[in-house]
Amino acid sequence: MNSIRLSLVALLCVVASSIADAQQYMAKEVARSDDNSWSVEDVGEGVYLFRWWPGFYVSPFVVGDDAVLAVDPVSRDVASLYRAAIASVTDAPITKIVYSHDHRDHIVGADVLSPDAEIYAHPGTLASLERRGDPDIPKPDVLVDNGDSINISGRTVGVHYFGPNHGDSNIALSFETGLGSMLVFVDTLEIGIVPYRTLPDTNVQGYIASLRGAAALDVDWVLGGHSGPGPGVWIDNYLNYFLDMERALIKAEAETVEPPSESVEDVIAQGERYTDAVIARAIDELRPTYGHWRGFEAWAPLNAQTVRMYIITGN
Repeated sequence: MNSIRLSLVALLCVVASSIADAQQYMAKEVARSDDNSWSVEDVGEGVYLFRWWPGFYVSPFVVGDDAVLAVDPVSRDVASLYRAAIASVTDAPITKIVYSHDHRDHIVGADVLSPDAEIYAHPGTLASLERRGDPDIPKPDVLVDNGDSINISGRTVGVHYFGPNHGDSNIALSFETGLGSMLVFVDTLEIGIVPYRTLPDTNVQGYIASLRGAAALDVDWVLGGHSGPGPGVWIDNYLNYFLDMERALIKAEAETVEPPSESVEDVIAQGERYTDAVIARAIDELRPTYGHWRGFEAWAPLNAQTVRMYIITGN
């Protein structure tokens, strides 16, 4: 998603789909680089948000009494900016870094952010790094799983693992802020934005189960890796989006007539036309409820391709 460009106003705006999610996050910016490439927001109780604007990323960090825990260095270039951003609000050293999941666009550069920091991640992230042999991603020192917590100099960060979703190693983190409880669920929840394209590296069934697990936590705010914070109802919004899409696709499949074919070539071409018709019908069904989400027209049809394959295959 690092090619996406959204304005400051768009990123800080919580798109409301119901009265329940009308509450909006009001950014309290405490630092910004001279070139406007990054900024820092204070959300209270020692929790800050680092935003890298050119690439549309947001990573939280937690400042304890005398140490800092940072989440997701993003890349080697961004990690140096992230380090400067943290230094703009505290002199405390970065002693712990958390990898939210194993995807390269979030976890390269820990050695730049803080070469001596302990790195925390889910066992699945370590397994992926060992399988891929990524030379530019330091391996985690400490493995964490559902129900664990990470202490950072007087602060506690909760660890939640709901199973496979966007990848099979994605952990969510929770902590208290000045706004209330907050859940960080990178790439799994993006506030007011349709999920990315064809849902890369996604287990759809696990995604739905993970959203149900996250909803049970009943947090006040949620943060993605590219947007937010937004009110906790966005967990339900995303869950309903997937459930409604599944229902709309099943309904569209039943209502769309598949034309006859006379050759192998016709089977392929007509099959594609039929698939396009099913997806278009399902998207029309979803548009009144979700059409105001950013990226709907471009990405919802791509989301639907992946969800339809889940319906067909069961996986």
